[in-house]
Amino acid sequence: MTGRAPNPARGSEIQSVARAATVLGLVVDSDGGLTTTEIAKITGMTVSTVHRLAHTLVAGNLLCRDASSDRFLPGPLLLRLARKSLGASGVPEAADVLKELADRTGETASIGMRRGDEVLVVLSVPSTRPLRYTGRPGERVPLLESAIGCAIVAFGTDPLGHAAQVLSRAGAPETWLAEVDLMATQFRGYAVLDDPHDDALRAIAAPVVGAGDVVRMGVEIQGPVSRLPDDALDGIGALVRSAADALEGLPVSMAFGEF
Repeated sequence: MTGRAPNPARGSEIQSVARAATVLGLVVDSDGGLTTTEIAKITGMTVSTVHRLAHTLVAGNLLCRDASSDRFLPGPLLLRLARKSLGASGVPEAADVLKELADRTGETASIGMRRGDEVLVVLSVPSTRPLRYTGRPGERVPLLESAIGCAIVAFGTDPLGHAAQVLSRAGAPETWLAEVDLMATQFRGYAVLDDPHDDALRAIAAPVVGAGDVVRMGVEIQGPVSRLPDDALDGIGALVRSAADALEGLPVSMAFGEF
């Protein structure tokens, strides 16, 4: 029968919880809330089912309803849970580290996490200078087109040859050249990457070591090459490495999902 959610694999109580979780997720991810009809259309559930679920969630303060638009929005209990989760995630502390790095270097500072052959930018603090790179949280960048990606691969647990193959697949012209870049990054302790799409833009990144010495995250600054010249790289790289050290142990990855 069309318009109905799939039959549950287990008891009806589990189905109800799963459906409620689906509704909550849709409302949270929406820009301005959703109506009963919109939720039903997205989920394939009947309007009457969505009506019962949504009003149950409103009664539990997980959702609330805008009387002027009939749209469901996150409720006070859900917002309270979100605040507690954010407080335990390490995100506020990570933002403080980025702010200090941006202040000390004068450039935009960002944190990124590896997602397959890409880097997902999760946090950014922009430079206050008139000419600056503006970070884009939520943006996905090919691994080798990100200084963070280069740092993550260079300091990962894979053997050097395998790591070079990863970088080569991501866009390096030759495996041997990727190995040279990896060795240079390991020697310096940070990665340097001139933007392949804009040779006036440069990024410097360092890996953030997680539990079990696993490297899945990195921190970087990005700005004009004129402000990040070759003869200043060691000093700036030291600041980026210091920020990476400060981020170690913070459960930031939990706030944005595991790999």
